[in-house]
Amino acid sequence: MKSINRRSARVFAMELLYSMEITMHSVGDCVEGVLASIKEASKKELPAEMKRYGMSLVDLVQEHRAEFEEIIKTTAHDWDLDRMALLDRIILCLALAELQYEPDVPVKVVLEEAVQISNKFSTESSSRFINGILNQYARDKGMLAKGDRSEEK
Repeated sequence: MKSINRRSARVFAMELLYSMEITMHSVGDCVEGVLASIKEASKKELPAEMKRYGMSLVDLVQEHRAEFEEIIKTTAHDWDLDRMALLDRIILCLALAELQYEPDVPVKVVLEEAVQISNKFSTESSSRFINGILNQYARDKGMLAKGDRSEEK
């Protein structure tokens, strides 16, 4: 089976959700601006396959946001969602969408991608925070063996 690198789709989804959150606009209002920004930064258009996958993640997050936020609150003991960095919450929601609704994506890939994306786009301590929450969730759900951990960065 051919391995597909979906990082560009995940970053697109993250940027689109972030744009929607800070502007309080809909997907339709934000998508073209985000795609234009990606094209300007990378000097090429996001491939159609990556657009489709990114949009499917955005749809999953929108549809299941309350569920994902409850998982985050439950797993991040004593952390109020409002105290978490917005990008961290978005990255966590995207990873939870893949863990729960994209069974073809290996658990370790989802966890590693979330950590790598947070390293690049969020705060200095975000990758450890995200790694901890996602590893705990995956272990609690039996997705990882007890001693199995995503690489801590």
